[in-house]
Amino acid sequence: MNFLAHAYLSFDREGILIGNFVADFIKGKELNRYHDEIFTGILLHREIDAFTDSHPLVRAGQSYLRPRFRHYSTVITDIFFDYFFGKKIGKNFPISLWKIL
Repeated sequence: MNFLAHAYLSFDREGILIGNFVADFIKGKELNRYHDEIFTGILLHREIDAFTDSHPLVRAGQSYLRPRFRHYSTVITDIFFDYFFGKKIGKNFPISLWKIL
């Protein structure tokens, strides 16, 4: 769900942004249907997810939420990250949040 982070990490390249957004819906051999930038965006999305999903702090946050929210703890964690990422962009990043969206 962490759409803002994926959008920000698309580096203002439209094809990579598209790949980042559709990546969760592309399975197996479907990946080979997409041109270079979208293909790169899909792979980038998967690398970002693999990194964050295995990070000890992310896992700790999910573990904290899991007793109450069970399966949704991962989604809630992503929403938290987007919320704080959005707040951080508004104050400290040289790029507008609206430009990312």
